[in-house]
Amino acid sequence: MSRLALLFALVLAVPASAQFTYTDPGDLERPGGGSLRNDAGRVDSRVYVPGMRFPIEAAPAYANSQIYGHGGYMGPGGGQCDAANYAYPWHDNYCEERSWDMPLCPSGRGHQGQDIRPATCRDNHYWVVASAAGTVTNIGSYSVYVTADDGTRYDYLHMDSASVQVSRGQRVSRGQRLGRVSDNMGSTATTIHLHYNIKQNYGSLGFVYVPTYMSLVRSYEELTGPPDWRAEFVAQSFPYASMPFVLAPGEEVAGTLEMRNTGGETWRRGEVFLGTTEPRDGASPLAGPDWISDRRAATVEADTPPGSVGRFAFTVKAPAAAGDYPQYFNLVREGVAWFAVPGDDQLQIRVTTDGSRCAAGSETWTCEGTARVRCAGGSTERESCDHGCEAGTCLAASGPRDADGDGHDSSVDCDDTDPTIHPGAEDVCGDGVDADCDGIDRVCGGGGADGGTGSGIGLDGGVGPGDAPGDAPGGAASYGELRGGCSAGGAGSPGGLAVFGLLGIVLARRRRSGPR
Repeated sequence: MSRLALLFALVLAVPASAQFTYTDPGDLERPGGGSLRNDAGRVDSRVYVPGMRFPIEAAPAYANSQIYGHGGYMGPGGGQCDAANYAYPWHDNYCEERSWDMPLCPSGRGHQGQDIRPATCRDNHYWVVASAAGTVTNIGSYSVYVTADDGTRYDYLHMDSASVQVSRGQRVSRGQRLGRVSDNMGSTATTIHLHYNIKQNYGSLGFVYVPTYMSLVRSYEELTGPPDWRAEFVAQSFPYASMPFVLAPGEEVAGTLEMRNTGGETWRRGEVFLGTTEPRDGASPLAGPDWISDRRAATVEADTPPGSVGRFAFTVKAPAAAGDYPQYFNLVREGVAWFAVPGDDQLQIRVTTDGSRCAAGSETWTCEGTARVRCAGGSTERESCDHGCEAGTCLAASGPRDADGDGHDSSVDCDDTDPTIHPGAEDVCGDGVDADCDGIDRVCGGGGADGGTGSGIGLDGGVGPGDAPGDAPGGAASYGELRGGCSAGGAGSPGGLAVFGLLGIVLARRRRSGPR
């Protein structure tokens, strides 16, 4: 695929949710849908129950909000069976706005656990199972509590009452069926989902509802097996984010990032990319000239089967403005899914632009007007040249000098006091100034060796072609005619030849060596 075609494909491709993905803990859905409210809940990545069993028997399942999802009274409309409710990524809803006292929530009040939808909105069909071995300590009108041997209590709400398979005081094993997911909420109905709580002793707070989200994430990954698309960090040539990485404005540094394929599918060049995150697909201020786009730093260099290490090579370019520029990355299978592992906030390159520094590679002297500059030790060094500068060298007092700083010394510059006059400058026709130092002021019109017609006077004494330039308003140039003495063979008259000869003498004397 050509680079242009690849860029076009990247613009059109939007990563879908074909494999399990989840948003960050603490990022809650907002009324009416739209982007998440970052850090609105409890930002807590701790797995409170390592090794627990996922509470719904079979995948897929979808953790998200009932109230703010489709069919919820704070949602974007539609019904609870809307396909958007049954798609990844998962969304946390612990600490979502509720009236219950919740000491671990930022506001002190909120939702006690996590809502989980089964594979579809089919009622009384999908089994709820015990997350750990323990004893059934309570059965309510729409709830079952199981207390594990370590004192952790697991709450299962909204099952169909007739489907409940256990009784109070009964001993259950990990993964044992408890009942089926439903919309039971006593005298009223809710959406079809399992409300799931975990309650533990939490220091001085005592026995409280703890965050469930990351424990559910890990148990779901165990249930479904390793995702096809996941990776782990191996190495990077760029400095780590905790280390100084100071560059001059516009300075470029090439480097690599190496990741091990811990999923089940081979990464292929042109399919797996290193993309920008935090936010995902955000335009990066560090995008270098070799990036595929300002949202995709690189594709994997070669096909990388499971267990092998893939390499991503790219350049970062320091922004012109001074400041710190942290950039996060993750891998994405274009058009399919972002990698669930590592997280979006794990891979980072942080550049600091120092406006007082100059870029490496500019250590050679160059001219700036009548001075010369270079980069030395990361700082710009400047020297004034009293007699001018040429090719990075200050000119000597006795030799030719470039007094006007136009890059041409007095040995070739026919006017070293005017920077607009030097060899190669544009010579405006008919202004009486030999701007390009070729000894002749350009004559207006077309056809002559110096851009003119060779004559500005017609043989009959009328207006000649030199009086109307070709780009004059009104269209093409108006040319005079050679009249009289014209034979069938096309020979001009002797008088005409004499006029042209005289004009050549006049033009040859118009060379000037300085302003008039």
